[in-house]
Amino acid sequence: MKIAMMTNNYKPFVGGVPVSVERLSEGLRALGHEVTVFAPTYREQEAEKDTFRYRSLLEGVAGGVVIPSPIDLRIEREFRKNHYDIIHVHHPMLIGKTAAYLSEKYHIPLVFTYHTRYEQYLHYVMPKALLRKKRVADLADRAVALYLHSFLKRCSHVFVPTKGLEEYLTESCMQDAARVSVLPTGLKKESYFFTGESTDGLRRRYCAEDMPLFCTVSRMAHEKNVPFLLRSICRFKERYGRPFKVLMIGEGPAREEFEAMAHSLGIGEEVVFVGMVPNRELNVYYGAADAFIFASKTETQGIVLLEAFAGGCPVIAIPATGVSDLVTDGMNGLLSEEDADIFAQKMLIPVTDTASANMLKAGALDTAYTFLESKVALNAARQYNKIVMQNAAQRKEELRQEAARWRISTVS
Repeated sequence: MKIAMMTNNYKPFVGGVPVSVERLSEGLRALGHEVTVFAPTYREQEAEKDTFRYRSLLEGVAGGVVIPSPIDLRIEREFRKNHYDIIHVHHPMLIGKTAAYLSEKYHIPLVFTYHTRYEQYLHYVMPKALLRKKRVADLADRAVALYLHSFLKRCSHVFVPTKGLEEYLTESCMQDAARVSVLPTGLKKESYFFTGESTDGLRRRYCAEDMPLFCTVSRMAHEKNVPFLLRSICRFKERYGRPFKVLMIGEGPAREEFEAMAHSLGIGEEVVFVGMVPNRELNVYYGAADAFIFASKTETQGIVLLEAFAGGCPVIAIPATGVSDLVTDGMNGLLSEEDADIFAQKMLIPVTDTASANMLKAGALDTAYTFLESKVALNAARQYNKIVMQNAAQRKEELRQEAARWRISTVS
């Protein structure tokens, strides 16, 4: 099968969608399918086989995001070179419109992965002062919902990364349940393997022997709720009363602000802003940490949670869409109310209760093994086949009816 995989962002930008696109593409190729990734251009990109880079209009937006050019005429020229069986697009806007156009023009089925609650990211395109006005915020939310509803009608099928988002689309957005299914981001085999020496070495780099080590991975941006995490760490310091370290991994537009906040809270020595870490190296950080702490409420899946599980690292998080689908309180992690004192109390458990810590680590690994990249790719391929067959039957019927109308018009 030939698959056109289309996205508004991709490597070297680090984020959930690029990771999802890369892993699904690799998993499908391992099954023998041909996949071409249509992705925007970045200055730091590396040349890759089976990746077509179309033009970008603007670079360096919101911590490394680019604004791609969906009207780049080279997209269609490249698209015509291959006889694709299906188009899988990962954004409803920009490249999403191009994908829908190509789908309709060439009669190729279009599937879409709904990765993101787009209304939660409006602050990147509208002034925050405007969004604080309820009427404006409601109108903006409604506009996003209307556009999404219109786009979904052009898709043969919609994938979502979690059961919670499936319920959101079928119940809140009134989508036909038969057209929506769960397809999570898969985990590479390498995510499950690291050496004790490498994790020990990383711990020695950041903290003394037997000192608790926490980590988190996210964009350093306000939608990830990092300020709450810093306040919780401050409360933990007051309760624990001994040395510890927290590694904040990731870059983003608010990093300097968060660093200043950590110092003002008196946790500047305990919190280390590591910056960007290549995805292939993150498993060592997960394996070295006692727990992964996470406060984002805007996740649709939370790939980093799965990666933490694969490293045997239990998760402490606030229940939200994407998080609650993965974290089972007391089994593979701990869920906390959005209260800094309660969150700090949860952080004490994996570093003071050995039995609970071991149980949570085992539960994290058990969860991770159900998300292998190969399993996810196989599920995607099965759904693609079903859609392609349905599309072929529908197209055949349309041509038959068109021929019948032509015969009637010529006779009359």
